[in-house]
Amino acid sequence: MGKLNVLRSLWYGKVGETVGAKWKNLATIRTYAKPANPNTEAQQEVRGVFKQMTAFVALFAAQVNYLSSLDTRSMSVRNAIIKANKAQISAGTFDPATLVVNKGGLPNVTDFTVTAHAAGADWAATFTAPVATNLTDKAKLVAIVVDNENLIAGVGEALLTAGTVTIPVRATTGATCHVYYYVIDYRGSSRVGSNSAHVAQAA
Repeated sequence: MGKLNVLRSLWYGKVGETVGAKWKNLATIRTYAKPANPNTEAQQEVRGVFKQMTAFVALFAAQVNYLSSLDTRSMSVRNAIIKANKAQISAGTFDPATLVVNKGGLPNVTDFTVTAHAAGADWAATFTAPVATNLTDKAKLVAIVVDNENLIAGVGEALLTAGTVTIPVRATTGATCHVYYYVIDYRGSSRVGSNSAHVAQAA
């Protein structure tokens, strides 16, 4: 139901064959157009991918809240990751192996090898730090393990100089886990990082 504000000479919602709305803080009026059916097969695919991706990223997004170099102005880390993967949503297929969890111009580590420990124990990974003049002694490796089958995720961080990182996650034995890793560094109060990489590892 539309509402008419006589004092301001504007209205909100549908009134007759017109619709009142706000546009850039201005009161506008347009003719009413019946919405097209949004429940097409293509729209269902897009919504399905968005739902899958949102649930997947939600498993670890809060844990990397301060370990991301994505642009998070006016949005959460979870939404920033989803925005970075809008091509997957448009394509209608969610692929954890190509999911981008961080972006940046720094070099990533090499020789990354992750080991799933016994049930109930933390995971661990070894790596070789990049040789670059644009890295400080505060630079870290961030490693994320996601057991999507059992809705479990863990995040570990370690200085690049350590060469090893522990990931506190209790993945279920036999589950195929998705492991993401990237470099994060600091420039004053700002964070910079590398593009993330992915490996699959059985728990």
